[in-house]
Amino acid sequence: MKRRSIAVIMGLMLAVCGWAQQQETFTPEAFHINVTEIHPVSYAAQYGLNDFSLTVRNDSAFVLMPYFGEAYVPSFDYPGLHFDQKYRGLKVATTKKKDGIIVTFSVKHGIVDHQFTVTAYPNHKAYITVIPSNAQTCSFAGEWSSVGRKGSSLSLR
Repeated sequence: MKRRSIAVIMGLMLAVCGWAQQQETFTPEAFHINVTEIHPVSYAAQYGLNDFSLTVRNDSAFVLMPYFGEAYVPSFDYPGLHFDQKYRGLKVATTKKKDGIIVTFSVKHGIVDHQFTVTAYPNHKAYITVIPSNAQTCSFAGEWSSVGRKGSSLSLR
């Protein structure tokens, strides 16, 4: 009797552990990154950020991120990294150690072309590098989650 109850408890524990180990899959065409850090080239890094994100879904990039850096060619109508536009040239690769996914794409907003490189890992860590055509590179870090490809629309505040 005692062995049977131990076997049942062990079976339940294995089932729960197996369920907990099911991992969310990163989809290069549909993901959301909650940005918590910014690493500008010319300024000190900022940590503990809230309410900033990058979402890719339905052939568009929804960008709401801070930017700290120097502009090479100032644009007076440039709102920074706050836009939703269609992306171009989405490419997917794996990291050298094959433990992460690298997604690259570009977004044209006004007169500025932004090159995005997103590196996502199974532990939900994500790193973003943005290279604007008129300003310094800026890097970000945060955590990714999956989003549906269709459904409710996202909008910037």
